[in-house]
Amino acid sequence: MKQVLVIGGGPAGLTAAKALADMDAGVVLVEKSESLGGMARELTCKGLVECRNCGVCFAIDRAGEILREPNAEVLLLAEVVSAQKSEAKYAVKIKTSPRYVTDDCIGCGKCVEVCPVQGKAIFPPTGSGQPNMYWIDRSKCLHFKKAKCEMCASVCPTKAVDYEDRARNITRNADAIVYATGIAAIDACEISRLGCGTIEDVLSSVEVERILNEKGRLLRPSDGKPPKRIAVIQCVGSRNVKAGVEYCSKFCCKYATKISQLLLDTDPEINLDFYFMDLRTLYEPQDEFKQWAKTKKTVKLIRSMPATVTLGPNGKPVVRASGETDLEITETEYDLVMLSVGMRPQGTDSDLAKALGVAADKMGFAASRKELESQGVFLCGAVMGPMDIEETASRAIAAASRIAGQKEARP
Repeated sequence: MKQVLVIGGGPAGLTAAKALADMDAGVVLVEKSESLGGMARELTCKGLVECRNCGVCFAIDRAGEILREPNAEVLLLAEVVSAQKSEAKYAVKIKTSPRYVTDDCIGCGKCVEVCPVQGKAIFPPTGSGQPNMYWIDRSKCLHFKKAKCEMCASVCPTKAVDYEDRARNITRNADAIVYATGIAAIDACEISRLGCGTIEDVLSSVEVERILNEKGRLLRPSDGKPPKRIAVIQCVGSRNVKAGVEYCSKFCCKYATKISQLLLDTDPEINLDFYFMDLRTLYEPQDEFKQWAKTKKTVKLIRSMPATVTLGPNGKPVVRASGETDLEITETEYDLVMLSVGMRPQGTDSDLAKALGVAADKMGFAASRKELESQGVFLCGAVMGPMDIEETASRAIAAASRIAGQKEARP
């Protein structure tokens, strides 16, 4: 049986791992966070009324499947320390950090309720991440300080809290390695002129996704009330030389348009202004969203990149922007402003990447090379370039097929 190490538990790594397991390969999946799902964990389903093919459920479903897969070993809170190549295969050293919560956890949340630490020291998985098991942050937990608190352990109905859990160093052998370290959202606050971090009701698109995912509706952070007038501003951080992200992140328009539709599904009376430079909705016709907007009297498409977002006299964010001809300057007050952010690759400049021969191109994405695959290292997913979940999954399956078809090296 061919043995494959998959680095990264996002949509790319999960899809590749499942495809490989289905091809009777043995898989070890290494994920640095506490749960599987990658960025998709924090995204919300856009299909309140009908499926909008956002791909979020696909990634979460793959996470559930790989956890039940007998040919797969999943290591969470884990990092690959080194990978030494011999003629036959890689010897991989992996360090796993303690979770302090065992597999007996049923995700009831009673531990969080009683935790006395401000901001809490025990947490559920991020968003829709799998498995639904909690974990303890040792740096915050009072048990590991002088207080020796054991309140979470005392209320756990399955006795899943294990303060004696320890880090482990393990070794696995692999015939091939899938490098799927994914992407990270651009911090909207890097673009300070748009009010991020200074105006409470200015949120990044990732923050909006989290709120919708957790609460099922969007509420203003300032007062907890549902916003009735919303601005969506596209390309925040993308196509921006100063931010070091000169490229279009490719999928932002797709997700922002679907979020906009979801917001109108949850509250048809919302007034929504959609500011954009270019509308790039990937595989779907751009006119589809434009036609939808035309049917909604409360939706306005504005081709403009706002100059500033400031706090108005009524305590609400005010968007200052020019018209399409730059002959008119408008200042419009909103209940909430969503900054639709782009993405950056992650893991392309790490010591592990260098050791595996993974090199970054001029935009920071991992560059695919035939000689890399001949050495048994396969790049996978958005670490290679901007792509949505659907494209990521397609490329992951293709990478798994190439691995399965590659002849095993002989010592």
